Amino acid sequence: MNNINNMNENEQIRFARSAALPGVELMMARSSSRHWRVFHEQYAFCTNDVVAADKRYRQRTNRVADSSTTLFEPGETHETIRVSKPQDFQVLFITPETMQQYGEEMEIVGPLHFRPDPSIDEAVYMSCKRLHAAILENVAAFELQSRMAECVWTLLNRHGERRVQEMISPRRESLLQARDYLFEQYAHAISLDEIARISGLSRFHFLKAFTAQFGLTPHAYQIHLRIERSLPLLRQGMSLTQVAETMGFNDQSHYIRHFKRVMGVTPGQYKGKTTVVRVVKAG
Repeated sequence: MNNINNMNENEQIRFARSAALPGVELMMARSSSRHWRVFHEQYAFCTNDVVAADKRYRQRTNRVADSSTTLFEPGETHETIRVSKPQDFQVLFITPETMQQYGEEMEIVGPLHFRPDPSIDEAVYMSCKRLHAAILENVAAFELQSRMAECVWTLLNRHGERRVQEMISPRRESLLQARDYLFEQYAHAISLDEIARISGLSRFHFLKAFTAQFGLTPHAYQIHLRIERSLPLLRQGMSLTQVAETMGFNDQSHYIRHFKRVMGVTPGQYKGKTTVVRVVKAG
């Protein structure tokens, strides 16, 4: 790897990983003017926030622009041959073994290949960005694994050389069993693997089927349950720290963030704006 040309003193490079996502690593680069030359031993999915560069890959030179994605496969080399401005980008590295496991769960036979040209695809770009944010915010394993499954599904379905097979609709009973499990375990840390096993589906098919059936991803469903069941505790005067712990959130800040996303106000605003309406019977 030769990545020292045109280095920028303002360049920042960081790496992040989570124990909940084995075989996955995130690299973040800001203000990078390097002419990167990289041999890839892993799949590399590059999300380009601010980029104006020419990159050579598979004997073709392509212009890479803002808000685009570029996909590189194991055993390949890519090289940046022109950089017009400092670049901000993230690279999601996934081991071949991990990607192969994902492919098998989606019933894709054989090695996974992607179309090599850079693309501006908002669905892929935003799915990757949501995953990156989840890794950096150190969210619960259930949310992180759900984001990962969504991202890989989107990448393969939109840019894989072979599209993901349409799944056969599962029995509603299997999804109801998974939903009932969420009701029982709403305040406990669970994983996507765990609840998918209850439904008898792969992680990817379960995530899609549950969302289609109930209108929310499994993790979002659990969050809504927690928020709804926290309301009586707030009205009883329990502290935010105690409520967050009782409902299974990592900490008070996570609880407040999710509460505002679901309810439109913070827990404090909810407590302060609750109005008791007294009904007076006529006569």
